Amino acid sequence: MEFNGDRIPYLRDTWRDANMICGILPINPSSSGLWPSPKLPDPQANIEFWNYMFPHVQIIFLIVTILWQFFHFFLRRLGMIRFTSHMLTGILLSKSFLKENTPARKFLSTEDYKETLFGLVGACSYMMFWFLMGVKMDLSLIRSTGRKAVAIGLSSVLLSITVCALIFFLILRDVGTKKGEPVMSFFEIIFIYLIQCLSSFPVIGNLLFELRLQNSELGRLAMSSAVISDFSTSILSAVLVFLKELKDDKSRLGSVFIGDVIVGNRPMKRAGTVVLFVCFAIYIFRPLMFFIIKRTPSGRPVKKFYIYAIIILVFGSAILADWCKQSIFIGPFILGLAVPHGPPLGSAILQKFESVVFGTFLPFFVATSAEEIDTSILQSWIDLKSIVILVSVSFIVKFALTTLPAFLYGMPAKDCIALSLIMSFKGIFEFGAYGYAYQRGTIRPVTFTVLSLYILLNSAVIPPLLKRIYDPSRMYAGYEKRNMLHMKPNSELRILSCIYKTDDIRPMINLLEATCPSRENPVATYVLHLMELVGQANPVLISHRLQTRKSENMSYNSENVVVSFEQFHNDFFGSVFVSTYTALSVPKMMHGDICMLALNNTTSLIILPFHQTWSADGSAIVSDSLMIRQLNKSVLDLSPCSVGIFVYRSSNGRRTIKETAANFSSYQVCMLFLGGKDDREALSLAKRMARDSRITITVVSLISSEQRANQATDWDRMLDLELLRDVKSNVLAGADIVFSEEVVNDANQTSQLLKSIANEYDLFIVGREKGRKSVFTEGLEEWSEFEELGIIGDLLTSQDLNCQASVLVIQQQQQMI
Repeated sequence: MEFNGDRIPYLRDTWRDANMICGILPINPSSSGLWPSPKLPDPQANIEFWNYMFPHVQIIFLIVTILWQFFHFFLRRLGMIRFTSHMLTGILLSKSFLKENTPARKFLSTEDYKETLFGLVGACSYMMFWFLMGVKMDLSLIRSTGRKAVAIGLSSVLLSITVCALIFFLILRDVGTKKGEPVMSFFEIIFIYLIQCLSSFPVIGNLLFELRLQNSELGRLAMSSAVISDFSTSILSAVLVFLKELKDDKSRLGSVFIGDVIVGNRPMKRAGTVVLFVCFAIYIFRPLMFFIIKRTPSGRPVKKFYIYAIIILVFGSAILADWCKQSIFIGPFILGLAVPHGPPLGSAILQKFESVVFGTFLPFFVATSAEEIDTSILQSWIDLKSIVILVSVSFIVKFALTTLPAFLYGMPAKDCIALSLIMSFKGIFEFGAYGYAYQRGTIRPVTFTVLSLYILLNSAVIPPLLKRIYDPSRMYAGYEKRNMLHMKPNSELRILSCIYKTDDIRPMINLLEATCPSRENPVATYVLHLMELVGQANPVLISHRLQTRKSENMSYNSENVVVSFEQFHNDFFGSVFVSTYTALSVPKMMHGDICMLALNNTTSLIILPFHQTWSADGSAIVSDSLMIRQLNKSVLDLSPCSVGIFVYRSSNGRRTIKETAANFSSYQVCMLFLGGKDDREALSLAKRMARDSRITITVVSLISSEQRANQATDWDRMLDLELLRDVKSNVLAGADIVFSEEVVNDANQTSQLLKSIANEYDLFIVGREKGRKSVFTEGLEEWSEFEELGIIGDLLTSQDLNCQASVLVIQQQQQMI
């Protein structure tokens, strides 16, 4: 039966009334488009398309994205980060610029459905930000820096809170009062102090990521200190929340009495749930992540099912954290830390969500949170003065209590200031905390406005200051002594051996054998095969021991390197640890791979092959790479430890250590000692080589007539004599060391001496001593061709001397001053 409402007047009127009601409630979330089809009449056709829910939100997203990108296009050239552009966008769209009852204000205001929708989108954005920051953090890189990180972390936060509280109660108690009447509540003041004294780990990590300082020694120390401070404050806040829950739960049924303490069931359940969730993340969720990686074929992307399942767990962890009366970002952040850093899983998650979260949703969260900023209410000088005093006192106290322990641990003054600026940086965590407190009524509108403007000023000033104070070229420099001279007796010698060509493999292994690896004096060698990146967008670092990056489509061949050094490991089983890497990178960034690997593995020495290669008879140069030379010079300037440049001469008369042992002869090594820190470092390596019975070490100490006649008065010469005295005692003790002193009064006599001994040895070890004035080399620097070899090293490798021996030039770690 066909229904026709026009034939029955009553039904016709009822049908029209129903259409009218349905056309208003509920509103259709999506419009029919700019030009709706006439065949599909829209009962809401008189409503503009931008008043529908989804188009409305999409337009706001578009406005926010365009504005922050516009600001960042200019501000990034001043050294500012993206968060500053987000804040400026939010302030531009806030009540400060868009007054009430204007069309633009009504369009952006949070009325009706928008309040719920904007809050939901903002919460999801904030939650995903914390999850992705946890994924980006490589906790294995944030090695414990010992008492320094603990002292700085605790002093920067807990001690700052304590000192600020004492200052408030003893000096600033009347702050926030007007004519004796309190304007600011006590809780509001304490809340400002707490947030200002905190150092959020994700906020600091995001700052370091954007400034590309996350892999620097300073960045690692800052993140380690932030971890300590965040961990301590998280425990403190969890305990406070738990005690508050116990207090609020006194009147609930089901409470059990233990002595005079009332313990509620619900707070105990929540505390137990938090503990179980942390255990789940560590012992179940993280092993599952490794299981997913294991199930992913080499070179294939991670299945989308796994990624979506992880995101569902992330949302579930936020709901669980909210039920436990904790912040919703705690659960996602813990799960993010549990996801293994880097490819294939961590990179897949970041590739899928990072752009949309950091480029769209996070600016939307900041912009909508900043909507209530209203500079027109800043009319009371008492309000403004009290808030500025609280913020200034907390900043000064935190800055001073971060600088002081860093300075006491021997860090340079500039780096102490840079570290304090990093720890004092404020970002999205603090802004989100203030916004949440404002919505809950904890802080007043004027307080929220002033604090938001302070966060904008803080985020705009600190990044450019950091770029001026902290030199990025020193990002790999270390504060700890990582050289051979200061190693403890019988400790493991860690060496990073770089391979540029397959011709470098055999000489490098022969040199490593000369370091006398044994069970009492083990050697850990990290082999890095460097290859130029061709036809690929992103640099790649492959660990052949862990197989962290492997792809069937990658055009690299490190099989010879891996097999050769694996054989070296087997030959010295129990005495040598070998870990092989391949780095595919652009030539200008290769020094970063070398320095970072040395920093990560706390090596004491980096060995670099020389950029020139000689023919088999040692008479002619067969290859000369300017790129390798520039790379070697960059490593010498930026290295976090000592560096050796190995010039290999493979003439027919030269032998390896194994060949000398087979012929019942000795491998002859000469160490030329002229004095200085680089020569002392080279002598430390020679003393270690002397422990090998197959090697004979000859130490030739050059001394002038004036030095022989006069007693040493300067500290540098006294250190030289002390180390030489130790060598002489080893000679008397029967070690296989030959020591001799040669009187040399000028550079000409030095050249004659080197000519006389040039072909008596298989290997020369010399110090680089760049820029050091000496009577032995005065005038020779004008004829030096390769400054990276130093004057003596350059003379030994020159064709004029006709030396057929290999040369190892040592530069001691350049300690930061």
